[in-house]
Amino acid sequence: MNALRASESDSAPKPGRWRRVGRHAVFWAVAAVAMLALYTRMLGSPTAAMWMIAATSPLFLGAVYFTLYVTLPHALYTRRYGLLLILVLYTLLGVVFLEILFFILLTVGVIPFPNIPDYLPPERAFDAVLLSAGPFIVTLAAVAVKQVLRARDSERTAQRLRQEKLEVELAMLRSQVHPHFLFNTLNNLYALTLKKSDQAPEAVLMLSQLLDYMLHESGAERVAVAREAALIEQYLALERLRYGPDVRMQFDQRIEAARSIAPLLFLPLVENSFKHGVSRCGSGAWVEISLHCDRRELLFRVANSLPSARADSRQSEEEEGHELMQKDKEGLGLKNVRSRLALLYPGAHRFKVEHGSDSFTAELSITFTGTTDSEGT
Repeated sequence: MNALRASESDSAPKPGRWRRVGRHAVFWAVAAVAMLALYTRMLGSPTAAMWMIAATSPLFLGAVYFTLYVTLPHALYTRRYGLLLILVLYTLLGVVFLEILFFILLTVGVIPFPNIPDYLPPERAFDAVLLSAGPFIVTLAAVAVKQVLRARDSERTAQRLRQEKLEVELAMLRSQVHPHFLFNTLNNLYALTLKKSDQAPEAVLMLSQLLDYMLHESGAERVAVAREAALIEQYLALERLRYGPDVRMQFDQRIEAARSIAPLLFLPLVENSFKHGVSRCGSGAWVEISLHCDRRELLFRVANSLPSARADSRQSEEEEGHELMQKDKEGLGLKNVRSRLALLYPGAHRFKVEHGSDSFTAELSITFTGTTDSEGT
């Protein structure tokens, strides 16, 4: 019983098969109307034209399907051009031979021609040739339709592959952010433990909150800009535990419209300002962050102090321990942001960095192009 059901399931037409049958039915309906109009003009009678089309329909069917299912897949698509020439000549000569045989049999009466009062045989040689060319005209039309559909399917396949490749690249880049963030945050905890700070437990709690966002929210395609701003606030609170009042941290935000963006675009820039700037400056270091978002554009800017040559040459015990843990290449966060912006916002973003003598600035702007960036989508 199960085998019978499996056999019935295998023999049942698939949706794609029904779609193909429908395309063929539409094509032949259009071809029949076109040939009817052409033959009626040459024979002077719609009845004679319909009879001629019905009588020669095997030639039309044979020429079209031999070309579509033998010549194209086995010669043209495989680039066997010698075989292509042979098959085209075979089709051409075969149709011509069968047409000549048909008209001979029609002339000698083997195939009876109906008595049609309005029928007028072709008077000009051109009309006779055009009448005989019907199967070739339909075959060329079928090949043209086949090539158009093939090109469309190829473009759809290429677009799907490009989309899959984009998703893989984005997933890879996003996966880089998580360990990079965790590595830098562990550096902060390491610095607190070197000081034997009582704030280490509080830092662990803040880290757990940040990791909760990483695990449960950052996997979304879009998150609210306000949520990303809150993430920066949490990260700055963690850094304040480490540096205390020695480092001036300022975060100005003005969110005028509920917009959403790709997650974790801001955090690598903020991390970079501490890792490669503040952590080497000592007392008097500063970080200034600004975020402005309206319905049309988002502007994000991070600026931080850089150490002088003299200060940069000195390292405390804390910084030496910090350096021992730095195994990742400097600038990984910035490269990650550049790559993600190029994939997510092609032609709709600007990202630039400025390296001054005593400061470093990163500026990012994103232009919102439609409702897909609105919050809640």
